Amino acid sequence: MKDKKQITCDITVIGAGFAGMVAAARASDLGLKTVQTGNSSHLYFASGLFDFLGVYPLGSRTPIEDPRTGLELLQKEMPDHPYSKTSLETILKSFDFLARFLHSTGLNYVKPDKDNRSVLTAAGTFKPTCMMPETISKGGLLKKDTPLLLIDFKGLEGFCAGQIAAVLKKNHPYIFTLSVEVPGESGNLNPTYLATLFEDSSFLKNLATQISPFSNKVKLVGMPAVCGINKSLDILTRLEKMTGLDIFEIPMMPPSIPGLRLKNAFEKKLAGNHVHFLSQTKITSPQFNGSEFILNAVNQNMETQIRSKGIILATGRFPGGGLHAKRGCIQETVFNLPVYQPDERSLWHHLNFFEKQGHMINTAGVETDIVFRPVDTHGAVIYENLYAVGTLLAHNDWVRLKSGSGVSAVSAVTAVNDFYKKNTAGL
Repeated sequence: MKDKKQITCDITVIGAGFAGMVAAARASDLGLKTVQTGNSSHLYFASGLFDFLGVYPLGSRTPIEDPRTGLELLQKEMPDHPYSKTSLETILKSFDFLARFLHSTGLNYVKPDKDNRSVLTAAGTFKPTCMMPETISKGGLLKKDTPLLLIDFKGLEGFCAGQIAAVLKKNHPYIFTLSVEVPGESGNLNPTYLATLFEDSSFLKNLATQISPFSNKVKLVGMPAVCGINKSLDILTRLEKMTGLDIFEIPMMPPSIPGLRLKNAFEKKLAGNHVHFLSQTKITSPQFNGSEFILNAVNQNMETQIRSKGIILATGRFPGGGLHAKRGCIQETVFNLPVYQPDERSLWHHLNFFEKQGHMINTAGVETDIVFRPVDTHGAVIYENLYAVGTLLAHNDWVRLKSGSGVSAVSAVTAVNDFYKKNTAGL
């Protein structure tokens, strides 16, 4: 038999992915009594890079340097997109808040003044992004004539210095590679375990000894993003002092150590801000009694009734369980909100997987007003204090637009700000 308890709060954030964490961060920053439910382990699969707008128009597949110019065009051509409900100033303020919040956790992020910055990936390609961990930022120093050392670790899957060099050599001719063998390890090397080794001084000294012979040949060193879980920037700085070289991390395929750092930073700071986190919980039987929402948060051991004046719905799309595809339609899974979607299932996908305009199912989601409150099919707000944020929102093919973090940040911050302005007098 499950234990039962009851919690009363100002606002409940349903979801613990990126959008949910930003919403909880903003709510706690404003002093709102906050409850958060969900599973934060999804952040372990995040690259740690925060995109504003990386590609526009969609069909071009061409990265854009200045996301502001792309935003102006998007707002003209896509009036229903989440970015068309807000402004450049509001988006930038959301990124500023996020940077300040993460800095307060000890996790430093770098924002370009204007243009996107290209980040080298484990595929040897370059990804446009708006904000990145400081441990990754020195990769922006890479020019065509910059002598570069690429390092990999034997047994670490998904990262091969030789393969990256092969892709880069056409435009970057001065590339060296080093494959490091981890003492006592053979076979597959777990990235989390490798990251913990970087926190050991003897391991770091041994690595510096292997890098040092290249100090007269290269100016820059790139390695997989595994340079410690805690205090990664301090660890990288120590390695730079030992070698006399500028060093940067290269994002890898999941599981992602920068994503784990992000997860840990959010969780630790939010706990310190007295956010009540109900982990691994599912919300059932939501009700609204005219003045507050009543939710049941259930996990294996506990059933918690939450009485909350406001709700931030940050449940994500299909992988996160925010949307569910049935045979003939797509449903929102918590409040059964209307979902914008293609009229017929046959229109969900194109026959060509690489269709230039993308697949219509990727734009399915919840439609909202300008402060991200869900609306019905006639455009009327459904609940005054219910908000939907992040990838759950309609009209945003965020993977192809490279806009996921930006939309999540601005929708989460805008929603919480709106709730705060309307409700603080009565709290």
